[in-house]
Amino acid sequence: MLLKLQDVSYCQLVRQFGNTSEIVIGVNYQGNLFVRGNSFPLQQRQIAITEMRRSYLDPEPAVACLLVENGDIVTIWYEDKYIIKIVKDAVDIVSYFNLAQLVAEMRSPQGVKIEDRSRSFRFPYLRCFLGREAVDWMTKKLPIDRPHAVALGQRLIDDNWLRNLSNKQPFEDNDLFYQFSMDK
Repeated sequence: MLLKLQDVSYCQLVRQFGNTSEIVIGVNYQGNLFVRGNSFPLQQRQIAITEMRRSYLDPEPAVACLLVENGDIVTIWYEDKYIIKIVKDAVDIVSYFNLAQLVAEMRSPQGVKIEDRSRSFRFPYLRCFLGREAVDWMTKKLPIDRPHAVALGQRLIDDNWLRNLSNKQPFEDNDLFYQFSMDK
């Protein structure tokens, strides 16, 4: 089915595989939820249609698909049996992140910039990062906005994955220093 952007509404969805869940971008069309497949330039619409048929409609059982035109791009969206719900709010979205996996990604070389810093010569902060740097990284790497990233940072503090080095409890999107608990 070929649709225009105004025919669908974008949403965030929870996809669950066994005990692992993740947040993915999706579309809602007439109460049915679809996840993103491949995107193509508008000039390759026929190729997109062919791929949609080949990749998603031919296997047994058939998978419902949409082709959504958004400006000069067409994207294949398909139903996914692992989608369990639409994310409704910040509390809902942050409750589905796997914190161990998130912390591993944040501490990786492609993660948040962790380094020794200081406010003064006498008080160095070792292996830490700024709250705003963590929020920047989360909004680039995860399908969340800044308020969701702050809520996720607070969950990391609440579950003892992260600590505020200035001993203030709330996680904030600013220049306060934070450190992963395993780095102290």
